[in-house]
Amino acid sequence: MFDIANLSIGVILLLLRVSVVFLLYFFLWQVLRVVARDLRSGAPLTPQVANPFGQLVVVSSGQTGIPVGKIFALAPVTIIGRSTEAEVALNDTFLSAEHARLSLQESGWMLEDLHSTNGTYLNGFEVRELTEVQDADVIRVGRVEIKLMLA
Repeated sequence: MFDIANLSIGVILLLLRVSVVFLLYFFLWQVLRVVARDLRSGAPLTPQVANPFGQLVVVSSGQTGIPVGKIFALAPVTIIGRSTEAEVALNDTFLSAEHARLSLQESGWMLEDLHSTNGTYLNGFEVRELTEVQDADVIRVGRVEIKLMLA
């Protein structure tokens, strides 16, 4: 004989299962929508604070995972390298521990390669000696390109 009680319990369980799956997919869709909106906004990753010396901004991070747009504040003498004790510490295996030095001198900012294995480049040209750096010049160390932005 036909049992309505078992049929209605089965239908209720099926509807509950479908509802749980629907809610799970709806939640995942909402998460992806929020993440996509945040990525499209292009908001700076760190707040821009006025620095009297200027800053370095990551233009291209290669395969290092460093976020493009990351800002590093400059000091009168700034060491760029892989070491965590460098003022600009970049997680790139192509960098030496102390790869390059940016220093503020009377004539302006000067860039010096610190005998790194893979070299330091300024606007595409290898730096072999103390070289003057201008505002908006691009420095490449390892696979990372950073732009000098003066205040």
